[in-house]
Amino acid sequence: MNIVGLGGLLNDAACAVVKDGELAAAVEQKKAARRFQPGQIPTDALSACLKIAGLGAGDVDVAAIVRPFTWGSEAAFHLMLRETFPRAEVVVVEHHTAHAASAYYASPFERATVLTLDRAGDYRCGTRWRADDLRLTLEKELYAPDSLGELYGRVTELLGFQPKADEHKVQWLSTYGDDRFADVFRQIVTT
Repeated sequence: MNIVGLGGLLNDAACAVVKDGELAAAVEQKKAARRFQPGQIPTDALSACLKIAGLGAGDVDVAAIVRPFTWGSEAAFHLMLRETFPRAEVVVVEHHTAHAASAYYASPFERATVLTLDRAGDYRCGTRWRADDLRLTLEKELYAPDSLGELYGRVTELLGFQPKADEHKVQWLSTYGDDRFADVFRQIVTT
């Protein structure tokens, strides 16, 4: 079975191909296009992945996307997938399910607790899953305003960076820092 996955369409667009259960290719759109294009369908990454995996459009059995695109200019995305991959089933994978699956299925663990945290993907800012025997079972969901991702975005903005774009810079800078503000954040973030 050949699966094409397309994600990050609002921000960090990318494509991956799985052939018979093994990752065959994964490419970020901005790397393939050699420019940053927020909100774009990753057509360059898709072409690169198919080439790397040695597949044609007719070889794809499943095209997976991370959320439903049913209105506005995004509605055409479903039609584009159906036209590009005429034999493929188009499958919608919920945002946090995609995060949890990519963490668990790529890990060496048979059993695990999987935690996803972000700003607010598909209206949720976090989930906790029980992972066992290649199955993910949702145990808990977090909704705004309890978003650690939003807190990270606020810190990013306070440091003079662009929120919803430069959080990765703050993440990398944090590796050079110390924990002198840890108590402040412990007071903000509670269980």
